[in-house]
Amino acid sequence: MSRRTRAGRRPGSERIRELVSVLGSLSRTGDTVTIDALANRLGISTGEASDMMGIVCQASGEETGGLLICANDDMTEFTLAYPGAHGYPLRLTYSETMALVHALDYAEVPSDDPIRQRLVEAYASPGVKRDEVRRSLGSPGTPSLTSTLRLCARAQSEERMLSFMYVGLADRLPRARCVLVRRLRVEDSSWYIDAHDLDALQERTFRLDRMEDVSLGPRGRLPRDGEAVCIPARNVEVTFYDPSYLTLFDWPGLRITKRTTSTVSGVLPYYGNRSDWLLRRIAACAGNLVVHDERIMLQAKEYVCHTLGPEA
Repeated sequence: MSRRTRAGRRPGSERIRELVSVLGSLSRTGDTVTIDALANRLGISTGEASDMMGIVCQASGEETGGLLICANDDMTEFTLAYPGAHGYPLRLTYSETMALVHALDYAEVPSDDPIRQRLVEAYASPGVKRDEVRRSLGSPGTPSLTSTLRLCARAQSEERMLSFMYVGLADRLPRARCVLVRRLRVEDSSWYIDAHDLDALQERTFRLDRMEDVSLGPRGRLPRDGEAVCIPARNVEVTFYDPSYLTLFDWPGLRITKRTTSTVSGVLPYYGNRSDWLLRRIAACAGNLVVHDERIMLQAKEYVCHTLGPEA
């Protein structure tokens, strides 16, 4: 009979529970656990169980003189041993404890959770208080910031476009932005993303607490270093049938060649398959921007159908 395994990515709190369960199985010298037994107990595949034991073995170290986990030749059975040394139970350092408590907060593991309490009691440095961690590293933030952080992380890991409203230092009102996330980072208790702005076609940095109405878009591709220099863009002729779109959006590289009372004609750089920027602009202008290239207009129609569905 095949064993059912959990589908999808497990949340951080569940991963922590599983790791604690492994450590609980190896709490005394001579305790043994097998990959098959671990997979059956946690309801995961043998591959996931093997990866988990790899994490535990790496954390134990090889020459620390403390916790030592020995494995058989085929790496399917693991035994806990304390070779020739006696001392205090394994404890995290002050800095490691700060990082552990901060990670538990971001994983949204509540303070009264028995797994959290067991972790702190068994491994944490006794001098670290939760309030001290928050003063040093910051609190997890409001629910809206937590939601934004998760969406940014998903956008980066899944290589998807991220759309949001943003008020920059030079903005009086929020402006729509669409980016591809390069990296997430925290600085002075504030979260930032370093991203490629698909409207300005430049690298930008955004603070998460200034982002609103955040949503995920279709997959995109970050430009490679030096790509724009190696392959120059070609110019395409365009016509705006509603001139208000000229001020509604940014148009990097636009050169206006003709104006009438109702239309504006010009030339725009086209980056081919390296960027969806022009296709997105055609879609955003809702029929008021025409590129005089049948292939590009067909690609724009396919882009809209892929993003919004065939009925768009």
